[in-house]
Amino acid sequence: MIDSLANVLLYICFSFLMGYFFLYALSANVRPALKEADRFLKILLILVPLLLLVPVIRVVITLVQQFSVPLFEAITTVVLDYSTGQAFVLAIIISIIFLGSFPVLKGSWYSVILVFLLIVLASWSSHGAAVAGIFGFVGNTLHLVAVAIWIGILAVVGWFSLNNQNLRLFTRWFSFVAVGAVAVIIVSGFMLMSAIVPQYVQSWMLSYGQLLLLKHILFLPLLVFGFHHLLLGVRKEQSNKEKISKSFQIESVMALVIFTLSAFMTEQTPPHEVAQTLQTESVSWVMQFFLSDPISIGSIKMSFSLVPVTLGVIGVFLFGYAARILIRSFLLQKSTAALGASIFLFYLALMLSVGGNGYDMDETVYESISDAVSQTYEPSAKIDILVTEQHEEEIHVVYTVNQHELVAEKVIQVEEGYQRLPAAMLTIGGTAVAEEKQKIRTFRVQSGNWHDEHYEYTYVTFGMIQEPNEVARVQIHYEGGSYISELDRQTFLHVVSSNENWDDRHPIDFLKDNGQVIETYARNVMEEGVYCH
Repeated sequence: MIDSLANVLLYICFSFLMGYFFLYALSANVRPALKEADRFLKILLILVPLLLLVPVIRVVITLVQQFSVPLFEAITTVVLDYSTGQAFVLAIIISIIFLGSFPVLKGSWYSVILVFLLIVLASWSSHGAAVAGIFGFVGNTLHLVAVAIWIGILAVVGWFSLNNQNLRLFTRWFSFVAVGAVAVIIVSGFMLMSAIVPQYVQSWMLSYGQLLLLKHILFLPLLVFGFHHLLLGVRKEQSNKEKISKSFQIESVMALVIFTLSAFMTEQTPPHEVAQTLQTESVSWVMQFFLSDPISIGSIKMSFSLVPVTLGVIGVFLFGYAARILIRSFLLQKSTAALGASIFLFYLALMLSVGGNGYDMDETVYESISDAVSQTYEPSAKIDILVTEQHEEEIHVVYTVNQHELVAEKVIQVEEGYQRLPAAMLTIGGTAVAEEKQKIRTFRVQSGNWHDEHYEYTYVTFGMIQEPNEVARVQIHYEGGSYISELDRQTFLHVVSSNENWDDRHPIDFLKDNGQVIETYARNVMEEGVYCH
């Protein structure tokens, strides 16, 4: 929640900073007069690094509490090695330069460049950059800059203009700036979606996908208002200046709602692979509400029937009606209400058109376990099977991929060989497992193929212990009890289910053959996703 609120405030800061400094850099003849806001702008410049500090604090706390890293070492590591820490430090430097040279920079395009650099730093530490590297970084930067220019200028003129003078000249040039910004937003949005959400419809099963869908639907009325302002800029007749200012305010409020949705998306699991994510994250309660038969894993499909089609048609009619009365009659209240109703109907129509599509089951029968699990990877990948445990027709397998990743996966034994289960993998990545003395993780699973449907939670703990050499078995101390698991080829796997949400802390004793404790491996975190470092 704190991260989400920080992101909302950060987006607002960027928008007002970009809007104000962009307008200040222009001639006073082509924009409305603005309220004096030096103090307000300086506060925003101070807030930017403070808001970028929030993820830094979160990472430091994680290192200290979950990995027992000393506080000073954790701070140094985050500041020097993590993009969040580096972005925070550079943002402080830029803000100090900005504040120190404020009288000189105000009214100069250099101020716009410095705001642009602050946005670049925020994008550098964003999730898009973390997931998709330079592609995600560029997409996120373009997205934020375009939004800041479009919405920032709108908000400043709508809420902080002293009068409506030069409003016609303003709408004339701003309309084309807005069109360019919207084009960049759409292109960069597709860039980010291709990297983070390649399965758009399937992502609706997750909270992240639901928020993304709402964000896209809410973008439609924003486009209507933008198109309306474009027409105002090219029309020869004089429009009501008070209503123009009010429409700017409405559009900026809509943008704030979208900012809020975007910020809350940062705390959700991005569905890079929906079926994989559903192993450990429950289907969104919204999707469960609309599905006649609740599902925990698999896929969904669109199947239009009379009711959703009717709702969609009514939504299109209301949307067209709202656009018409806004553009032709400038009726702000009626058009806003009609747009709100159309948004609700669009969403309802889409949700009522969704149905379960079962499992994406690989029906191929493979001769060996190795052949089955290797299908996920490149043909050149080296798969080393370490542990196999039979549980009726299911086989639990732990293996390494190129001596780097450690993976736990389920397969099914059939008469002629083995079949793969859909999305039945838990992966420990990061540093190569062959280079670690011990690498152990616990996944808290609430749905999917690793989940025991008779219980609310399933806890899957597996890992490799290369040192100490004399470890024969481990004893895992969960909040709900202690369990022993034998080592095979320096590897173990333990699965237990419970209706209780156990505490994250679960120390693991390394035992000799005679039961003597060699050392204790401290684990203070349980993984919630299907992949961890």
